Amino acid sequence: MQQPQYKSNFELKFLARMQTGQNLGILAGSLLLQFIITFMAVNLVSSLIPTTTTIGSVINYIAVFAVQVVTSVLNAGTSLIFLKSACGMPGAIGDLFCGFRENTVKILKIGAVIAVIESICMIPLEIASAQYAEIINSIAPSDTGNGNELSLFLAGNAINSSEFLESYSILYSASMKFYLIMFVCTVISLILTLPFFPVFYMVLDFPNWSATMILKKSFEVMSGQKLRLFMLYVSFIPAFLLSLFTCGITLIWVLPYQNMALANLYLDIMSVRNKTKTSAAAE
Repeated sequence: MQQPQYKSNFELKFLARMQTGQNLGILAGSLLLQFIITFMAVNLVSSLIPTTTTIGSVINYIAVFAVQVVTSVLNAGTSLIFLKSACGMPGAIGDLFCGFRENTVKILKIGAVIAVIESICMIPLEIASAQYAEIINSIAPSDTGNGNELSLFLAGNAINSSEFLESYSILYSASMKFYLIMFVCTVISLILTLPFFPVFYMVLDFPNWSATMILKKSFEVMSGQKLRLFMLYVSFIPAFLLSLFTCGITLIWVLPYQNMALANLYLDIMSVRNKTKTSAAAE
């Protein structure tokens, strides 16, 4: 008996384009609402806890981490909306909060595991961000107008080419170092979390499984699929680069499109696994 074949990423994206076009309102709306809720919650906590002391900074970091774990419950909601759209079923904004109605503790545990991994990967970026901020602050023009050469440059008062070049070199080197660290941390975080890609979908499909079982099964499901998922992410880089030239306007389409492709990938993986098991049982 012929073994079932996975769809190519091209086929997944073709399906996603059609489905996104048919359901753009609910898809973009759910992602936007999730972003607004998460952004407001994180910034509210950050504003309430001062970071002027080391203890304050630690408490702030822990509080923000806790908020990120709690808001990760919304991932189950967006997964439900995109799965419904992929299966031709109508979704609703209320589905975004399904994770708060059932399996909440389970989703929080899963979200905490992923958040810990992502936070560890971003530690170098946090350090680099603090160092970058110190450099920017140190080169800010002083009130007395007696700043160093770079201060004069940023203030538009560079007086000769040597000062200009030195100022530009410092600013350029600091910026390139920061963005390089950001890129590396993001890629490492993405790679390490690839095995957890299906967890929020699996919470919906297998509500009786424990958090530990879902995490374990996600590794099994993603065996041999991680490169395929990574390449699907990479295929959206041109679309995100295009968004830079449109002031982010095209993200209204790109983000739902990407998430729809991911939902189709999950359905394809599970479909082939189920067909393979059925074929094996028949033989």
